[in-house]
Formats: sequence, structure tokens, C-alpha cells
Amino acid sequence: MSKLIDKTVEEVISFIREAVFSEEYAENRGLLQSLDPRVKLIALLISISVVVGVGHIKTLLLLYSIPLVMAALSGIPLIYFLKRVWVFIPIFTGIIAIPVIFNVITPGRPILVLWSSPYIAVTAEGLHAAVIFTLRVATAVSYAILLTITTKWSDVMKALSDFKVPGIVITITTLTYRYIFLLINILLDSMYSRKSRLCKKLGMVESWKEAGKNMGAVFIKTQMMGEDIYYAMLSRGYLHSAKSLNEFKFRKSDAIFLTLTILIMSVVFIGDRWLI
Repeated sequence: MSKLIDKTVEEVISFIREAVFSEEYAENRGLLQSLDPRVKLIALLISISVVVGVGHIKTLLLLYSIPLVMAALSGIPLIYFLKRVWVFIPIFTGIIAIPVIFNVITPGRPILVLWSSPYIAVTAEGLHAAVIFTLRVATAVSYAILLTITTKWSDVMKALSDFKVPGIVITITTLTYRYIFLLINILLDSMYSRKSRLCKKLGMVESWKEAGKNMGAVFIKTQMMGEDIYYAMLSRGYLHSAKSLNEFKFRKSDAIFLTLTILIMSVVFIGDRWLI
């Protein structure tokens, strides 16, 4: 149980630290921080659409280099940015991309025979498809993470509101983001409290039982807190839409950035079509 608690506490603290650093980078002076969040949202949608539409490794590598340059110009450490992207990639792509490399899923020219009976081999076509998929996901995630690092969450929600996203969706998303930190603190306090009351080392079965009880208690606390928050909002005149005091101004630099984004992505997409 002690090891389980220690690992849980370590992950919780790491999550909070990452979130705090993201808010700090959003306050920095940089290229993307100075832009209108609405412009960054439009640029994100355009960029991801192009990433999904291209189909060559060289094109994807070119597109992947753009957020790296943008991160450097925005004052974001490269190691921090790469870690945020590539910690997620193996978990998501491994389940989907790894089976694709085998002849059972993607027939083609074998480059590595694993078993002769039954015949299982890694094919060139399958490996190519897996690389394309991994690069596509990594590039799309890089653009999305770049937006979240360089933009305050409240500004992202205000930009979505300006684009007529339903207020209830924005409210739920905002509350989820804000109160997850409070729930993390509750979980952290529960872990420390449990650890301070341990008198002996628990076995594996007992450890998982205690962890299950703790998860159930946090779930019940979350449900009760959600109801209290909703009733408190209703008592204060909540009408399923949140108002923001932030006002965005579309400036010349925003127009230049958006124009360059459209031009660069158009050239890259057309160039990729010529490679077919």
C-alpha cells in the first residue's frame, strides 16, 4: 500500500505542477501569447485539417516542425513541449498502430518474418502506414497542446463562446477544468491521511481494497460537490450560459498571422497533392 500511495502522490503532484507551468507560459511574452485566442482557434482548425488531409512522411515532418518553431518563438522550452506531446503518443498510437505493421492487418512486402507457421511478418506497407499514423497524431497533438500552453483556459472558453458554441457546453467544460484541481487536492489529502494511519505494510490484495475504498469515497465526494455547485449557481441566477468580462481585439498582427497560416497550409496541402 505504501508504494501505491507514494506513486499516486507523485503522479498527483506532477499533474498539478504541469498545469501550473502551463498557466505560467500563457502569461509569458511571446509570439502566440500576443495573438487573439479566436485567431489561434481558427489557425488550429486549419492546421489540423491539413495534417489529417496530407499523406506523405516528408509533408508531415514539415508540418511537425512548425509547432516546434512556434513554441521556441513563444518562449516554451523545447524539452517541456516535446514531453507533453510524446508522453501521450505511445499510449494512444501503440494500441492502433502496432497491429497495422503485421501482414495479418496490412498485406504487403515482408521485411521481417516473425513466425513461419502461422505466417506472421512485418510488412513494408504496414510499417509505412504506422509511421504515417504516428506522425499525423503527433503533429495534430502538437498544434493542440501549443494552443493550450500559450492561451489561458478562460480565454479559450471565451473564444468558443464568440463562435456560438452552446453555453451549457462551455460551462461544463470550464467547471470540469477548474474543479479538477480541487478534487486533486482532496485526493492528495486523502492519500496523506491514509498513509499517516498505516501501522504495517499491507499485502497486494489489501492494498487494492484500500485503493478501491479511496476511489469510491472521492467519487461520492465529487457527486455531492457537483450537486452543491449546481444548486449554488441556480440560486445566483444561472441561466445555462456564463458571461465573460474579457473582450478580444482583432489587430493587424492577428490578420497577418492568420493570413500566413492560410497561405502556408494551402501551399503545403497543394504540394502534398503533387507528390501523389
